[in-house]
Amino acid sequence: MKSCLTLCVLLCWTTVARAGDVTVAVASNLLGTVEELAAAFEAISDHNVLISHGSTGQLYSQIELGAPFDIYLAGDVERPVLLLGSGKATETRTYAFGHLSLVSKEEITVESAPDVLAGKTVALADPTVAPYGKAATLAMERLALDTATFRPVLVANVGQVASVFVTGNADAAFIAEAQVDDVNARFVLSLVGLIPEIRQDAAFLARASDNEAAKAFWDWLAEDTAAKIIGAAGYSLPGSG
Repeated sequence: MKSCLTLCVLLCWTTVARAGDVTVAVASNLLGTVEELAAAFEAISDHNVLISHGSTGQLYSQIELGAPFDIYLAGDVERPVLLLGSGKATETRTYAFGHLSLVSKEEITVESAPDVLAGKTVALADPTVAPYGKAATLAMERLALDTATFRPVLVANVGQVASVFVTGNADAAFIAEAQVDDVNARFVLSLVGLIPEIRQDAAFLARASDNEAAKAFWDWLAEDTAAKIIGAAGYSLPGSG
């Protein structure tokens, strides 16, 4: 009996020792995609992926203040570069190029946007902390939209933008192309070609240097399986053109 108990304890300890947690800070535009990535990774490893999401800028500020993240999947390139320069990250790389879409309750085109949105409520992410919000301000310039002619609703991140639209609190919204299927928009205006792609970089954070789960997930993110999931979600991939 004692021998069996000892064996069970040893087996349990071995299982725990093999497994590990990797905490990933994820820009809101990528949340659904990372949930898919996490499930695929956990299916072929003994590790667990813990996800924290928010705007790229908010997550960056949390990392600067010492938040216990291991990998940072940003919605821009600037903040991962800053972390690398400050020594808070040991490695960065581009993992995706995002695209912005304008969803609307009414039919809309590049030419008709000023008239369609006149007097309407339009949601977008805060451009000071959210790269997709910054892209939205550029798109508004290219669409000849004047904020004096519609009611802008500014929220913290592009995930919240989608929620505002889905709940009917906005007539139109600037969201990531990867979110389009989630909001069931009747009309979608792709802004590909109107504004540049949104380069999204990842950072491996210095605090995770001894975390085997973090290293394993970081390496796996560069493999074909992960790339296929990211591409299928609506992102362009590095080197794809």
